[in-house]
Amino acid sequence: MGFTEKMLLVVIDGAGDRKIASLGNKTPLEAAHMLHLQVIAKKSLAGMMYTIGKGIAPESDAAVLSLLGYNIKKEYTGRGPLEAYGAGINVENDMLALRANFAYVLSDGTVADRRAGRRVSAYEAKMLAKEINSLHISGAEFLFKPTVGYRGVVVIKSKQKLSSSISNADIGYIKKGNISIALHKYSSRLPKVKALKNDEASKRTARIVNELVEKIRYKLGKSRINIERVKKGLPPANALLLRDAGLGLPRVKNFKEKYGLSAAFITEMPVERGIAKLLKMREIKINETDNLARRYMEMAKHARSALKENDFVYVHIKGPDEYGHNGDAEGKKESLELVDTFFKSLRKINYTIAVTADHSTPCELKAHSSDPVPLIIYNQKVRPDGMEFNENIDAKGSLGIITGPELVKTIMKVARL
Repeated sequence: MGFTEKMLLVVIDGAGDRKIASLGNKTPLEAAHMLHLQVIAKKSLAGMMYTIGKGIAPESDAAVLSLLGYNIKKEYTGRGPLEAYGAGINVENDMLALRANFAYVLSDGTVADRRAGRRVSAYEAKMLAKEINSLHISGAEFLFKPTVGYRGVVVIKSKQKLSSSISNADIGYIKKGNISIALHKYSSRLPKVKALKNDEASKRTARIVNELVEKIRYKLGKSRINIERVKKGLPPANALLLRDAGLGLPRVKNFKEKYGLSAAFITEMPVERGIAKLLKMREIKINETDNLARRYMEMAKHARSALKENDFVYVHIKGPDEYGHNGDAEGKKESLELVDTFFKSLRKINYTIAVTADHSTPCELKAHSSDPVPLIIYNQKVRPDGMEFNENIDAKGSLGIITGPELVKTIMKVARL
């Protein structure tokens, strides 16, 4: 079979990092044995990318929308609506949606753990959600829906106008416009939500969200689930951190309208699912399994199959980001080595493949950074740069340094050589 103009984009969540002494002064990408990805990389064009722009430490949703070619400043309503949409909630234009984290908060308001130990089982989340959804708040109705692990979404409706111009009830992110930016240094005290505009809708919304946060803390503080968690030596999931408020979904051209390409996607997380659904990309579902090597093999198998019926396939692999947030350099290296199973399973590549990350998650920061991420684009017709996929590409690759909104058009250009 000859070469086709089919395109595969693989985004490795949080893959980028900084040099770490325990890894021999290498980054996890440099230290990881990723034989199959590096074989592709050395036959590819290479460059670096700021997924949104210089100086911005983005969340995944804003970064992914940007690298799919959308203008975050003009076409983005916040992470909350996309997360809720990906979780199967019909997000209406007047509905406020927020991303939620189960957290461990002390009685004095100190956030002891933003993610409740990262260990919240599906059963625990379901039972805690039942308790949360039994609550009532003044002047509004709400729904909390758990998604994956410690994550969830909250949607709020009111007969009176709501506003997305409110600050976050989360110490880890600050809101600037509709974008939340990761903080590397922050207070440990759970902040009160503030109106970011001097209008009644914003003030009302801030009051509603603050009331909800406080009532959830009181309710979950007495939860049987949390009493059992403490007995097991786990931190209680006794609060919800809320952030990234948004009203309604972004109004954007879908992927086919924007690029003239039929598209499909494979992802493990709700927010990327919400983005792809919004863009009317066809979802390719994979079987749930805790065996990551098997999961990545299945993702590769479905990606190959999807390319037969679609011009463009987007795959988002979550794994390494979690270890960056935990500050676990060895775990991140090993996670990247597991991700290499995906590339091993691609077999004969007669299409264009681009590999990048949505952001860097340096272990030293335990948070997203504004560092650029590596980018490679393989096409058997190109004259390769002969570089490995890691942070050393800098501006030495022939792709130079680009920004996220340029990515899809760059891949299309390479595919049509």
